Amino acid sequence: MYHLVYTSTATMAFSIAELQQFLVWWRANNEQLGVTGLLLYSNEGDIIQVLEGGQPQVEGLFAVIEHDSRHRNVIKLAAGPIEQRLFGEWAMGFRMLNSAAFHSLAGYTDPAAPTFLPAAPVGADSDLLYLLREFANAHPQELPR
Repeated sequence: MYHLVYTSTATMAFSIAELQQFLVWWRANNEQLGVTGLLLYSNEGDIIQVLEGGQPQVEGLFAVIEHDSRHRNVIKLAAGPIEQRLFGEWAMGFRMLNSAAFHSLAGYTDPAAPTFLPAAPVGADSDLLYLLREFANAHPQELPR
């Protein structure tokens, strides 16, 4: 099992209706690939996503995302083997947040900020995943499957 966490910024604002339409397609695609995860999207277009599954499928999906014209400033925050899925119940869990809520996530650092350190401390990878899982568990009713 493999995971990848990235952040990016949408190149255009998406309405809730547009995101719901995209989610139908993205979830079907993820189910076909055996990929699970979580997508957080702010009203200002900030994105954090966790992808879990087989390494070829996750890396292939991330390559598509990196070249998708709807994303800019795509930065891989963490990647590597995991013992088990943390988001296995969601083909793509989703939550739309206001910008303040997005940036108030404990441990969130803006990769575009001059203080961002590209080398994460030991254990930061699993800490990030558990932080996102804790956030998702705090509002499970708001994360449609």
